[in-house]
Amino acid sequence: MQKVLRKRIWRDFKSNLPRYLALSLLIILAMYLVVSLVGAAETIIRGSENADSRQCVEDGDFSLFVPMKDEEMEDLEADGVTIEPQFYMDYEIDEDHTIRIFANRDEVNRIDLVKGTLAEKGNELVVERQFAEKNDISAGDVEDPFFQEYWDRTMGQKDDLTDGIQELLDGARELKDGLAELTDHNSELTDASGEIFEAYLKEANKTLKNYGVEELTKDNFETVLQTEIDGADNAILRFSYKDLLSQLKELKSFDDGIIEYTDGTKEAEDGSDELLDGIQELKDETDDMIDDIFSEDAQNLMTFVKAGDNARIQAASGDSELYRSVGTIAGAILLILISYVLSVFVVHSIDQESAVIGALYALGVKRKNLMAHYVTLPTVITFVSGLIGTLLGYSSLGVPIQMQDCYNYYSLPDLDVIYMPYLFIYGIVVPPVISIIVNSLVIRKRLSKPVLTMIRNEQKVGNGKDIKLGNMSFMNLFKIRQMLRESRTGFTVVFGMFVSLLLAMMSLEIYTYCANVNRDYVNDTKYEYMYTYKYPTEEVPEGGYEAYAKTLKKKIYGYNFDITVMGLTENNPFFDVNLSDSSSKVAISSSIAYKYGLDVGDSLTLKDDEADKIYAFEIASVAQYAPSFMVFMPYDKALELFDEPEDYFNVVFSDHALDVETGRLYATTTKTDVKKAAGIFSDIMQGMILTIGGVSVLIFIVVMYLMMKVMIDRSSFNIALIKIFGYRNKEVKKMYLDGNFYIITIGSLISIPLTKWIMDVAYEPAFVPNIACGIDKSFPFWMYLAIFAGILILYFIINHLLIRRIRKMVPAEVLKNRE
Repeated sequence: MQKVLRKRIWRDFKSNLPRYLALSLLIILAMYLVVSLVGAAETIIRGSENADSRQCVEDGDFSLFVPMKDEEMEDLEADGVTIEPQFYMDYEIDEDHTIRIFANRDEVNRIDLVKGTLAEKGNELVVERQFAEKNDISAGDVEDPFFQEYWDRTMGQKDDLTDGIQELLDGARELKDGLAELTDHNSELTDASGEIFEAYLKEANKTLKNYGVEELTKDNFETVLQTEIDGADNAILRFSYKDLLSQLKELKSFDDGIIEYTDGTKEAEDGSDELLDGIQELKDETDDMIDDIFSEDAQNLMTFVKAGDNARIQAASGDSELYRSVGTIAGAILLILISYVLSVFVVHSIDQESAVIGALYALGVKRKNLMAHYVTLPTVITFVSGLIGTLLGYSSLGVPIQMQDCYNYYSLPDLDVIYMPYLFIYGIVVPPVISIIVNSLVIRKRLSKPVLTMIRNEQKVGNGKDIKLGNMSFMNLFKIRQMLRESRTGFTVVFGMFVSLLLAMMSLEIYTYCANVNRDYVNDTKYEYMYTYKYPTEEVPEGGYEAYAKTLKKKIYGYNFDITVMGLTENNPFFDVNLSDSSSKVAISSSIAYKYGLDVGDSLTLKDDEADKIYAFEIASVAQYAPSFMVFMPYDKALELFDEPEDYFNVVFSDHALDVETGRLYATTTKTDVKKAAGIFSDIMQGMILTIGGVSVLIFIVVMYLMMKVMIDRSSFNIALIKIFGYRNKEVKKMYLDGNFYIITIGSLISIPLTKWIMDVAYEPAFVPNIACGIDKSFPFWMYLAIFAGILILYFIINHLLIRRIRKMVPAEVLKNRE
């Protein structure tokens, strides 16, 4: 008996080949879509994390107006922090291109070379891979005179004072060191001068001894020689005594001077110690006073950015999160769809085999053998299909293609494809497991029926036979009755269409999001130039409109986003905002409203991480502004709120280029830059949109074909019977197929807005929680019409294919299934 059952498997496969091929195609497409999207995302996310760890990517960075002191650096390093200065200069190549040149880094943010070696000579550079591919590079030398001018007006006054005291301290220290070196030789100097005097006296006594002159000493030489001069009769002898006396006096005077000199230098050295201690005290006291006056810690810090808040770090991974989110949600939808299609597929197959199952059951075949038989073929098909889809997903047609959009935009190292075990389980194991579970449940339920009922292939009579429909033509009456009889089957078609439409709607939602970003970013940017100042001037450039911007933070979905509080003057023509006369009641950009689900009257709290302050605002109005998260308030109120001087500004807007030195600026943002930035998101998402869109259409076709074919196959007995009464194929089509048009139409009218609503609700938290953008995702009316029209077109194509199925049905079906 088992041999017979095994032969039936092959016959069943051949007789139902189109249906099995459609099921196989559905699973292959589903597994390919999920594995390629999620596999690409996992490769970029995990590969980037590994590369970041390998290259020691920073945990954060900060910039200062003046370099950090050595003792400050040592204090941080003592706490286990690795700090490496990151010097760079920007060089303008032409009007559209600027190259930023960094100094080589040894410990933090190390370079991941694609080819070549690190720059070692002054005329060598390591160039970023995309810039090297797309641009010719030239560099010159620049200076930054604007910082010096700004510093002279602000913290430069502090420098003058501290530098002067430091110079005084350094001079005192040099004086002390010099005197110390000098006094180190005092004893040698006094000994040498005494030895010279004694030697001269010794030589003089040798000569004077012949003349009977008393021996000369240091103490008596003047008295003895003067006595000899006064008593000498010989003029030559008297002159010689006078000359000797004069020389000895000079030698003694020199010796005494040396002694006085050394005593003076010693006193000077002792005095220099006191002077140095006094000046050191002066410096310590003035340092404390200067810190109180100038508050260097607050003003010296220009920026402080944690790695998690740095848009340049893990940017590719952040965008790939969308791929992973979409792939994961698509995977869940597809599992539901596959389970549903399999259940309908199996139910229909078992119903068709009811008589055979009943006969085999009556012959003594055990339930477990029958279950194993009917489970085998669908399980093998789902396993092979899942394997093919998974391999396609990880092939060169899958993950590498999905990764290419990120490679085209982001500076990524070469990443090896990462094979995730859970994706192999999802693609290869889950489909056959679902098939086993669904088949087992359905077969167990069918085998619980009486054997005679199965042999007779008795079908449950549908609902609706007692419903009064009034007077109408036979054809219309029959179509309505048919729909009522097959209401459960019709529901399966609508539900299958709804689930598959969810996937298509996901693609359209992403497309709409990107299209609206492109449109709104450009339309809402009214200015041509926005200058963000590093070193503001005292006067606003002519033709510009000053503003004050302060960056605060707000968290949502686990991500901390920058929110710019923008203080605007009343005459600013570039923002259509209703400003209240208060700093507590603000207008917010539409981008914030969409992202955070805020409206007029709601409260908005923002945090200043640097000052550790919380600001609370009441939303007075919502302004259409998509490019960034902004909170608008009057210019003077913003200065007052954030304790800035009167007339201070750090942003200038204009409708034309202003004569502003680039050295004064953090950045210059043009409308062209905004337009390019808006297009980048679409470019990155384009591959995913096309993949999901194309696959979803194919899946939609397969599901609709399978569901409608089930409806026709369930009515095959009735169709054959109708043909016995002489109805032609055209009339049979009207009776059994045309009614499906109304089911598809009503189902579409329900499914389209329902799936759109589900995607709208799920989009922000599920798809783009990490993207700093809030956009109106509503479809234009023509898009709803296009979706509806597309469904009907696919219906008519599938309907045309099913007509061939009706033509093949012959009255022999009636005789074959008759008792």
